[in-house]
Formats: sequence, structure tokens, C-alpha cells
Amino acid sequence: MRFALLLACATLSAQTPTPGRGVNFYSIEKEKALGAQIAAEYRHQARVLDSPSVNAYLDELGQRLAAQPPATGFTYTFELVDDDQTWIHEAVAFPGGPVFVPASLILAAADEDELAGMLAHAIAHIATRQETRQMTRGQMMNQASMPLIMMGGWNGYAIRQGAALAVPFGFLSFQRKNELDADQLAVGILAAAGYNPQSLARYIERVQPADPPVRNAMTPYPDKDQRLAALQATIRQLPPATYSAHPGLDAIHRDVTKLTARPAKTPPRLAR
Repeated sequence: MRFALLLACATLSAQTPTPGRGVNFYSIEKEKALGAQIAAEYRHQARVLDSPSVNAYLDELGQRLAAQPPATGFTYTFELVDDDQTWIHEAVAFPGGPVFVPASLILAAADEDELAGMLAHAIAHIATRQETRQMTRGQMMNQASMPLIMMGGWNGYAIRQGAALAVPFGFLSFQRKNELDADQLAVGILAAAGYNPQSLARYIERVQPADPPVRNAMTPYPDKDQRLAALQATIRQLPPATYSAHPGLDAIHRDVTKLTARPAKTPPRLAR
């Protein structure tokens, strides 16, 4: 089994995105500091959930995935939040390693492999240093007007000195490619960690809405059909392997359901 996982990594090495490839004005240490700062701002806006059992589970799962190639020098952290900023419950990933996992993602995942698939996708966003490379492009084009764009998935977080800015049209095609690249790298991470890479495709197939008849040019995410086709093409490059089941998500589901339960509204009393 170990040989098969190593072979999977070797097979994908020529096809997966090279982390950090391209012009980048940010050093690893500067990127870590930037991510820590933005993560602190995000915590003020999000509702962070404190659950020792869920946090320990997310950290164990996340570190198992983050330990797989490629090595980045980043320290990954995983925190549970109640906020769901994205329409397929995608985790929010910031430069340098912070990952915020919405409770809705855990509840939407059918099994641990699907959750692992979405976490691997978030890790891939960080490992490829997409945000700081995108920021570098902005600085090269027009430093005064290009926003800092944080993509935690489908939803864009445009943050600059606490103000949200519109995403420039020219960056949308770049961001759609980022999503496909993150999927491609996530496949290799999953296989190397012993998770079925088909789990990511299963989740996307089930949860992402069907493509509209007329494509919206302003959308920052790729077509569903395009994304699934690209995933399957990457998975076909892997050597045949048997993946074991990973139980344990049911108990975490129960814990998260309790954490996010909303109190029933008391009907107003009628005036007498």
C-alpha cells in the first residue's frame, strides 16, 4: 500500500501545479505573517466554535493531509466556524496555513473521505501560494488599485485595510484556474494520505449546483462539468489502488449538530 501511495505521488508530480511557481514578491515568512493577520481579522467577523472533540478531529485529519507532498514550510491550522460564506460550504484558506472549516461542510460531507477531499482542496490553495502570486500580479499591474483577494473557495474575500472591494474582472479567469489547480493538487494529496480521490469528485457532483444555461462571465468558479472532467482526468493518472474506509465522522456530525442548533423561536404573545 505504501509503495502504491509513493507511486501515486511520483505519477502526479509531472502534472500537478508546482507550489509557488511564478513571480512572487512575498517570502515564506512574510506570507505567514500576512495570513496570520488576515486570519485574526476573519475571526472577528466569524463565529468561531469551541469544541475540543471537533477541533482535535479536524486537526488530526488536516495535519495528516498537510503532511503529504508538496512540502511548503507553512504551518497549517484548522478551526471550526459556524459561518457559511460559500454555497458549497468550502473551507476558507488564507496564506501561510490558516484554514477555517464551516460547520456546514462537516454536515454536508457524506463521509470522512469527502471531508478530507474538501480540506485537501483548501490546503492546495495555500500550498500553491495562489493569493500572494495573485497579489504580486496586482502590484505589477497597478499597486494602487488592485485589492488583496482571498479565495476560500467559491466566495471571494476582498480585504484591504478592513474594506471590501470588488474583484477585478481580469482576475476572474485567473481565479477559475486557481480552483482547477487546487483540485488537481488535492487529488495527489488525498491519494498519498490513503483517502479515495474520487471522494472530492463525489462531493462536487452532489453539492455543486448544475451549470446554468447561460454562463455568468463574472463568476469566479469553473463550470461544474469542466471541474468534474478535470478531476476525473487527473484521477485516471493515478496507479490503481484500494482505499480503506474511514469511519468516525458520524460522532463528529452529532457534535457539530448540537453546536449549531438554533433555539426555537418563542411565538409572540397575543395582546388581550
